[in-house]
Amino acid sequence: MRIAKVFNNSVVLGVDESGHEHVVFGRGVGFQASRGDTVDEALIERRFVPSEAAPPERIAALIDEIPAEDIDLTARIVAEARRELGEHVTDHVLVPLADHISFALRRAREGAALTDYPLRWEVMSLYPAEVAFARRTLDLVEETSGVRLPDIEAVPLALHFVNAQFGDRSIQATFDMTSVLAQLLEIIRDEYGVEVDREDDAVARFVAHLRYLYVRGRSGVRRDEATPELAAAIRVTQPREYAVAERMERYIGERYDWDVHEGEVLYLAIHVIRLTAGLRARAADVG
Repeated sequence: MRIAKVFNNSVVLGVDESGHEHVVFGRGVGFQASRGDTVDEALIERRFVPSEAAPPERIAALIDEIPAEDIDLTARIVAEARRELGEHVTDHVLVPLADHISFALRRAREGAALTDYPLRWEVMSLYPAEVAFARRTLDLVEETSGVRLPDIEAVPLALHFVNAQFGDRSIQATFDMTSVLAQLLEIIRDEYGVEVDREDDAVARFVAHLRYLYVRGRSGVRRDEATPELAAAIRVTQPREYAVAERMERYIGERYDWDVHEGEVLYLAIHVIRLTAGLRARAADVG
């Protein structure tokens, strides 16, 4: 690994053989070092992966601000999250999560802990796996630090784990996506007049689809166009569900000025059909 930038005697930006950047911490790793020098691997105590949310300069600053024990705790949490939630929980999340946990601990010790959080109920219902692990994280924090963070901290912690699924983007994008997902489910509630059972597996699949629709929209990636015959068949045989998908398409398009083409509408309609099968069955039983 070669040095690309020296921040101070203990922190440098290194570039490995594959061209990937790492912010490297180690006492003396930057002492009398220059750009292009080989990083002394024996001095490395910790590596951090830069991201959109945590560029190299921010990481270098945070290393001085965040206590080492908070970084070590967060590293344990990230490793456990990777085992429980999946390999998508990479080290990209380490620095933003350590920053959040360290700040939350400081607030709690000063008697200024969180009492509420925007989209609280939406996060809890849309991301059950991440919320469950976030609650486990509160236990790990207490076991290590002796400080019990308030239960509401599970909400922003869960958003960090959701955000990990999308690599290095800002958590604000995940917060925004959550607002969109909640509004799209509200469209279904408005159409059918009942709440969707958010513990239904169909809801989990629908939310996963919407997450990636959101990511594709932000990045400008288009899904392959649908077969016109299939779209026409769904439109004729399931007109109500197709109309709901079109309402969703209009909402997304108007909010973000995205071109949500017919292929996306078709996939939305298929998910709506699956999602509302139980609603239609219950309505038939009542009738």
